[in-house]
Amino acid sequence: MRRLRWRDLRLTLLVATVTVLATACGFNGVNSLPVPGAQGTGDGSYKISAVIPSAAGLTNNAPVLIDDATVGSIGSISVAPGWNAKVDIRLNPGVKVADGSHVMVGMTSVLGSTHLEIVEPTGTATGYMQPGDQIPLPKCPKVDNIAQPTETAVADINSAQQVAGCNYPTTEQVLSALSVVLNGGGLSQFGDIVHEMSQIFDGHDQQIRALIPQLTTLVGDLNNQTDNIIRAGEGLDRLTVAVNQQTPTLQKALRDGPQILKLLNDQRQQFVNALDAVGRLSSTTNDVLDANSQDIKTIVANMAKAFQGLAAAGPALPGSLRLLLTFPFLEEEIPTMVKGDYINSDLVLDLTIPKLQRSILRSVGVVGPEGVTGQPAGAAGRGLNPFTSPLQPGDETRSENAPPIPATQNTPGSNGGGN
Repeated sequence: MRRLRWRDLRLTLLVATVTVLATACGFNGVNSLPVPGAQGTGDGSYKISAVIPSAAGLTNNAPVLIDDATVGSIGSISVAPGWNAKVDIRLNPGVKVADGSHVMVGMTSVLGSTHLEIVEPTGTATGYMQPGDQIPLPKCPKVDNIAQPTETAVADINSAQQVAGCNYPTTEQVLSALSVVLNGGGLSQFGDIVHEMSQIFDGHDQQIRALIPQLTTLVGDLNNQTDNIIRAGEGLDRLTVAVNQQTPTLQKALRDGPQILKLLNDQRQQFVNALDAVGRLSSTTNDVLDANSQDIKTIVANMAKAFQGLAAAGPALPGSLRLLLTFPFLEEEIPTMVKGDYINSDLVLDLTIPKLQRSILRSVGVVGPEGVTGQPAGAAGRGLNPFTSPLQPGDETRSENAPPIPATQNTPGSNGGGN
C-alpha cells in the first residue's frame, strides 16, 4: 500500500514538473499577462491589428493613443510574414478609427517607455474600421533621417540618426541630433556675439535709454499709419498688375533699348554743342543782366510807383472810361436831355453783325459767298445763268465773254435820324 502511494506521489510530482517546465517556456514576463482594468479590456471593447516594420521597445499592455489621448492598449505582438511585426490593438467602446489611418511607435517618457499612436488621415473620414480589421503595412509612411548630412558623413552620428519606419525619433536620436547642432552649428559663436554686443552697449547707456522711447514712438507712428501702409501695398499691387499687362510693351522697349542708346551715342556731339550753346546763352544773359542791373532796378522801382498810382485810381478808372464814347455827357444822362443850345441832334449807331450784314456790308457786295469770292455760287460757279440753266443742255457752258452776274443788292433802309 505504501509502495502504491509512493508511486502515485512520484507520478504527481513528475506531471507537475513537466507542467511547470512547459508553461515556463511560453512565459514572457509579468508584463505579458493581462492587467486587470487595462484600457480596451472592459465590456464592449473590440480589437483590430496593425502591421509595422519593427516593434522594438514596444511591450504588451502599452498604451494606444489617438490625438494624445489614451483609447486602448496593446494585446499581443507576433511576427507577421516578411519579418514584420503584427500588433493586436485593444480599443475602448465607442472609439472609432478612420479608414486610411496608420500607426507610429513613440516615446511615452524619456526613460524609454513606449506607446503606439494611431494617426488618422487628414480631411473628412470616408469610413471607419470594424472589429478584426487590420491596418496594413503600406499605410505606414516612410520616415527620413532626422538630418541629412551635408558634409562628410560621420558613422556614429549618422547611424544614430537613422529612424526606423513607423517610429518617432527616440530620446537617444533627439540628443544625438542636438549634439550635432551644439557642436557643429553656430552656437559656439554665440559667446563672440555676446562679447561684441557688450562692447557696443558699454559706455552708451544714456544713448540706448534715449533710443528706446524713440523706438516706441516710431512703432506707434507705424501703427497709426497702418491704413496708409495697406493702401500703399494695394497701390503697389495695382501697379504690378498694370506693369504685368504691359509686359509686351516693356519687352519691346528692352529690345529697342540698345538701338536707342546707340542713337543717343551717335548724337552725343550734337548734345554737347547744344549744351555749350545753352551755356553761352546763359553767360550772355548773365552779362546783360549784370551790365543793366542798375537800369532794371530803376525801371522796376518806377513801374512800382506807376502801378501804385493805378491801384490808387482803380475805383475811378472804370467810371472815367464810361465817358470816352459819350463825351462830354454821361450815357445815363443822354435820354433825359432836351434839345437846345447844347444839343440839337442825336445819332444812334447799330454796329451789330446781323444789322451790318443787312445794311452796309450788303451795299458794298461783301455779304455771302458771291460777295466774298466775287463770283456767283452754286450753278453760277460754272458760268451759267442760274435762272435759265435748268432749260439748257447739261454740257452747255456760259460764254467766257459774257458779263459777270452781279450779286443781288438790296437798298438798306433808314437806320436813324434827327433834326
